[in-house]
Amino acid sequence: MKNLFATFFCWWAFLHVTWMVLTFILWGIVDIDDTSPITLASEFIYDYYAFDLFQMNGWVILGFAPAVWATLRVTTGQWCIMPWRKKWQPDSL
Repeated sequence: MKNLFATFFCWWAFLHVTWMVLTFILWGIVDIDDTSPITLASEFIYDYYAFDLFQMNGWVILGFAPAVWATLRVTTGQWCIMPWRKKWQPDSL
């Protein structure tokens, strides 16, 4: 069961950072038209994720992934920043 939770949070932290970087690139660097389906989809996902799940708390959004990685390091002994590289050992958890 610990393997399942560790893997879930490891992937969530990785996807969280990926989504933050992608959002920054789409909205901050690339000038995409407001009527583009990419813009509409990314705004919908961002609104749900940031406003509903994290209640738009900036420090919580920025600190989520490092907090997950640090917690995994303390509990499992592995940082797990890149989840596809980790092979959880049943004896180590």
